[in-house]
Amino acid sequence: MGTYTRLGSYLLASELASDPFGAVHRAVIITGNSFDRHGLVRTFSEELFQAGLNTRLAEAGRVVPLLGGARIFGLGYRIEGGKTPHVAWDYVPGRSLAQLIDKARQEQIPFGVDHALTVIQGVAQGIVQMQAKGVSHGVLSPHSVWVSFEGATQIVDAPYAAIIKSLLAKAPAAKQKLAPYLQMPEASPVQQDLFALGAVLYELLTFERLPLGGDLEAVLDKATLKAAQEEAPLPAEIRAFLGRLLLSRQPFATMEAFNAELERVLYDGEYSPTTFNMAFFMHTLFREENDRDATAMKAEQGDNYIAYTAAGETLRSGATRVEHIDGHAESQASQKNSTLLIGGGLAAVVILGLGYMFFGRPKVDPAMQKQLAELQLLKVQIEQQKSDLDAKAKAEADKTALLQKQLAETKSVEEKVRIQKQLEEAQQRKLELERQQKQNEQRLAEQKQNEQRLAEQKKAAETKVVALPPPPAPEIPKPQPMQEAPKPAVPTPAPATQAAPTAAAAVLEPARMISQAPPAYPLRASQLRWEMNVDHFVRLKVFVGEQGQPLKVSVVEGVQGAYGFDEAAIDAANKSTFAPATRDGKPVRGWTPEITYKFQRRR
Repeated sequence: MGTYTRLGSYLLASELASDPFGAVHRAVIITGNSFDRHGLVRTFSEELFQAGLNTRLAEAGRVVPLLGGARIFGLGYRIEGGKTPHVAWDYVPGRSLAQLIDKARQEQIPFGVDHALTVIQGVAQGIVQMQAKGVSHGVLSPHSVWVSFEGATQIVDAPYAAIIKSLLAKAPAAKQKLAPYLQMPEASPVQQDLFALGAVLYELLTFERLPLGGDLEAVLDKATLKAAQEEAPLPAEIRAFLGRLLLSRQPFATMEAFNAELERVLYDGEYSPTTFNMAFFMHTLFREENDRDATAMKAEQGDNYIAYTAAGETLRSGATRVEHIDGHAESQASQKNSTLLIGGGLAAVVILGLGYMFFGRPKVDPAMQKQLAELQLLKVQIEQQKSDLDAKAKAEADKTALLQKQLAETKSVEEKVRIQKQLEEAQQRKLELERQQKQNEQRLAEQKQNEQRLAEQKKAAETKVVALPPPPAPEIPKPQPMQEAPKPAVPTPAPATQAAPTAAAAVLEPARMISQAPPAYPLRASQLRWEMNVDHFVRLKVFVGEQGQPLKVSVVEGVQGAYGFDEAAIDAANKSTFAPATRDGKPVRGWTPEITYKFQRRR
């Protein structure tokens, strides 16, 4: 049985994020002594309690109905008072935007402009909805935003953000951490929220917090796309957009004006902000956390929670405890001794388990493990594509129904001709979506078959008993590529150029493409019949991980206009297979040389 901390109606299972406000936990909700469902619970820091949060959190309950239960603010939002007030909402697997930025920076995985715009689009939609309801945020920061593993964003502190803002004068530690996003105290609430949004976008592009005070215009002029691992300056349209958000000159007069400019930057530029690209990035960045969460949640679903019911009060022990989140519950000496004994027993079990893992477990072909992981990741991408296609199909069906209604109601001949033309175009889009859905379903079925076949092979390899003499030294887990040492017991052939690298000059080979997936001709270009009598070319490069997985696609030279050629090339690159870059024969992360995609002319 796992260890849980009771907090009101919830059992806190794991802390997922820590920030200036407190922490976000994965929580278990039980019915009787059985698992019911998971949720997310926000607990607050002692500093905010001392500032008076516990007496005012109930005010957030009046904001929740105004937000209309929109998914972007967290569904099922609930506020619980008592000795330790807290808020909760429906479980969404993911991490905070602040964690995303920190990990991408540490792992040195490029975070492109398209990813930044995808995130900022979701956050901006939430801010627009809040302002339309007469509600301001006031303390927007990367800690406010929850990013799901499927690429969607939520502003999870929206109901209580205004309360937090009013308490910052009494919470200096939190105020200091939020200072980069609160640099326009004299401005209107709308301008304060837009400034914070600009500060978040600046951080997404540069992986640096906006400096406090000083000449922000000079800061923007010197800013480079460090998040994308590029030294290029900010693109002109992004620089201009940030200028209007962060500088006092030419501010957006209304939220409608801001929204119109945001859409222009999003869709008229050379970017492809989609949740699919963001989902792929999240699964790449948080693969271990996602797997760990899934394993823990499966175990939690099977737990027996009788010790946390009223009838189980007397059954509680050191292994299943109930305590207040503020840490002031009393602990008896006998409970401490029991905990020590249990901890010692668990340590022994862990040591024995590790001994089995490293010395007694049959070896599985690393190539097979790598291939299985790649198949699983590719299946996630295909499933996300299916979800996107289904959503597009539903939107097209709704639009067609509306056009048919307008056609039946209008009496103008010109209007009927215009609507009929739109219906014909909608029918073409429907057929194209159906074709893509069918292809996607076929790919998903093939992918599942391949994954099942490889899993069976892996299982067979794990159960095979191989009688070999004991190795001269215990096998250790494989280190990171830059730390790996040669293994004499299993020699691997290397090219002659890598036989004796010198310490002064490492031999670096770039990543390379193994098989190139063909790009699909963009549907939008076909519908508009735009320059179909000429060939179009997109040149790009791919940032490849140590396992050969594409982590980032950067367009070097694309096709002007929002016709979909760049997006089609990026999608094809993500579906292609690669060999990682190598340094002295060892796999490392690195870019491929430029890759050219050709879209042949159509008659």
